[in-house]
Amino acid sequence: MHLQALVEGGSARLFPAYTLRNDLVKRLVEAMQVEIRSDPDGTLVAPNQFTIFMPEEQALEIQNQPELLEELSDCLSQACQDTQVRFASDPVLKVIPNSEPGTLEIQIVAQFSSPLDEATSVMEPMPASNTIEQTVRAFLIVDGMQIFPLTGKLVRIGQSQENELVVDHPQVCPVHAQLRLVNGQYMIFDLSSVSGTFVNGVKVSQCFLSPGDVISLGGLPLVFGMDHSANLDPTQELPIFS
Repeated sequence: MHLQALVEGGSARLFPAYTLRNDLVKRLVEAMQVEIRSDPDGTLVAPNQFTIFMPEEQALEIQNQPELLEELSDCLSQACQDTQVRFASDPVLKVIPNSEPGTLEIQIVAQFSSPLDEATSVMEPMPASNTIEQTVRAFLIVDGMQIFPLTGKLVRIGQSQENELVVDHPQVCPVHAQLRLVNGQYMIFDLSSVSGTFVNGVKVSQCFLSPGDVISLGGLPLVFGMDHSANLDPTQELPIFS
């Protein structure tokens, strides 16, 4: 697709030196490519809402250059000009600083916004609390044995004791993957793990989760679920029915 040409060459024309801007252009176009859909008439439509999660220091750099988000938005529009892809509306970019310790990755979520979501490019602070209140409770069934309630906006998974969900499995990396609550829906990110992250048998770098999805981290199965009523205690044992 011509979009790849922009990643490899077009961004160099816009931003001659390799900087944070170039990295963001590349990541934004890649995130857009993953979510492109086809209308019934065959028209390819690109997502128009982009949420950029990044370390606080880099987010501050963008905050001090408000014109950068507009330039990035223009880049996305240019990426589609010479292709058959169109935006449903002008792309909107939001930057959210990561305040969690040890979070260094830049993560971009591309979505199709509703009319109520339309807004200018903006930078938003992370909420002070990492705890969420949900009518619908989300959880993971870990290796078919335990239920781990998802009560935070960010849940890291791996062998390291610093993770919210610590798993003891030889093929799981110290910090293997991460769940993040995005607009009320959990999304899983692979954190450059060695063995990869799979959802329903498909290797993913990032993916929105639906109830019943089976996540595999180095062969360790985790089932994503949602419960409308039950009170779940942290890492409670899964009941066994005879």
